[in-house]
Amino acid sequence: MSKGGRVVLTTGVFDIIHPGHIRFLEEAKKLAGRGGKLVVIVACDSVVRESKGRRPMFKARDRALMISRLKPVDTVYVGRRGRIEKNIPWFLKKIKPDILVFGYDQESVMKSTLKIMDELGLKIRVVRMRKFYNISSSKIIRRIKKS
Repeated sequence: MSKGGRVVLTTGVFDIIHPGHIRFLEEAKKLAGRGGKLVVIVACDSVVRESKGRRPMFKARDRALMISRLKPVDTVYVGRRGRIEKNIPWFLKKIKPDILVFGYDQESVMKSTLKIMDELGLKIRVVRMRKFYNISSSKIIRRIKKS
């Protein structure tokens, strides 16, 4: 727990950083409050291939480096390989977040996490963010391929 604030945890691919990511992270950090911390888990490459059906544009360590340099972000982890059902409890126990933040497009991981929280008896506030801007990394990639 951080002094005077809350620990907010979020996760994502963050493949091509765009304004929607920036706003998402700024809003997540606001939830931490004064003195709070925003912790981000960047999806490992195998999870990106599985969830997006494509290889990531940048390796996980490079995506983590980019995210770590953004002002709202305090700590970054690269997600672990393997089934998400095993990774979620590991990170929840390690980070001990007060608030979990999910993006508008993270329905599946949010459902898995809620189920695991229930099984573990964890009471963590869950926030689902709205979409910021009409943009996504996948849309950017499609636009580049068309060019």
